[in-house]
Amino acid sequence: MEDLSQQVKRGMEVVTTDGTKLGKVGEVWFGTSVGGPGRSDEETCMEIQRGLLSRETIYLPCRLIAGVRGQTIELNVDEPTVRENPSWHRRPAWVG
Repeated sequence: MEDLSQQVKRGMEVVTTDGTKLGKVGEVWFGTSVGGPGRSDEETCMEIQRGLLSRETIYLPCRLIAGVRGQTIELNVDEPTVRENPSWHRRPAWVG
């Protein structure tokens, strides 16, 4: 499977399978999972900045990326899945 995390850059728009625009990439942290086969505690992730006034930050693992088209990252999950996963709303402990 192609490692799409290498294509992620700051400022890219992130959309879900149901077409919801989640926000833009603020940072990308490359964990030990880059190029590896599975999950780890240091899984490569991207920080997504949501909203203009009520700033919200979510941290999504790059394994959720279904594709990259131009400046848009398409995820393989819908918006309710992102909203309902509490671990994606906390900065990963290994990120400095």
